[in-house]
Amino acid sequence: MSRERMLRLPEVVERTGLSQTTLWRRERDGEFPQRRRLGPNAVGWMESEVDEWFRGLPVAAEEPSPDAA
Repeated sequence: MSRERMLRLPEVVERTGLSQTTLWRRERDGEFPQRRRLGPNAVGWMESEVDEWFRGLPVAAEEPSPDAA
């Protein structure tokens, strides 16, 4: 049986490229998975939920080159 891995804040910041403030804001607005309380002074995110969030991101459209006008 595989165990769910919990990601701590530094790893979530590194994986997403988002700042801590942006993570909190997106979490508050329902645009990022909710953190879980691991102890009195520790929180973490479920790796599977962060991975699912990544899969749900839209693909950036390729911008036309300035010469294509």
